Amino acid sequence: MRFADSFRDFFRRLFVKEAPFEWKPGRIGPRFEWLDHETVRILEGPLKDRELTLKTVVEERKASIFASLDGKSIGRTYVERDPPGRGIELWDIAVMEDYRRMGVASIMTYVIFRELLSMQETACFKIRMMRLMKPADRNIELQNVGIGVIGNRLGFTPEFSIDKILKPSNITGLEVLPAKGNFPPSFKIVIRTFPLVLIAFVLDADSLKPVDDFQTYVRLMKDERVIYEWVRKGLIVIGNGNYWLRRDGLDQIVNHLATDEFEAKVFRRRVRPV
Repeated sequence: MRFADSFRDFFRRLFVKEAPFEWKPGRIGPRFEWLDHETVRILEGPLKDRELTLKTVVEERKASIFASLDGKSIGRTYVERDPPGRGIELWDIAVMEDYRRMGVASIMTYVIFRELLSMQETACFKIRMMRLMKPADRNIELQNVGIGVIGNRLGFTPEFSIDKILKPSNITGLEVLPAKGNFPPSFKIVIRTFPLVLIAFVLDADSLKPVDDFQTYVRLMKDERVIYEWVRKGLIVIGNGNYWLRRDGLDQIVNHLATDEFEAKVFRRRVRPV
């Protein structure tokens, strides 16, 4: 750990009183069990009883994980360790179309985040999903559904200020994009300020899974203020923006990554806000 980081941590513990951490276990994907150091058996969901091979590679400045099913490669995840030994920035996660929305992305994210958090003395997290578009661009479509849902469950929040960027006075256009393939419907929101176009999807309030009902989007777009409120509640996820783990999300990510109370307390001491 660098001296500056160590001094900041000492200063924070000395002068900033934080609420006691309470472990409340949660999950970001289907339950599974380890069969060996590279193989898991999925215990629920569409891939129940299937064995998933996970090959993890950790280097000084990057880390990756590759998922295979029956010897066939079906997914990958790439992370940048910037700065090395401290930063954890997920920048690419992909799953083959036939296996999307089945929990593969959740399992890969869970495993790689745990691996790095177990190795490092401190860790700050980011998810890089920014994709710039122009309002007049053709073939605009929703992306990053899986990692958007995962980030929401882990306590990540948008890099930019939602309060400012989605003020009704800043919105110049709003339309519903139909579902495509395994992706749900989405909103195309045109705004006056950077990044000009936002693509967003709606989460079910109970399951926190994407809503596939097109009429839900139609009802919401009748009042932009309702959309704004749903965003603030975390029920509308921006699919083309970066996400940071800030102070108010630290307990949430620890509760979803730790497997017992002791490990949770260790993780909580290590994780730092961006």
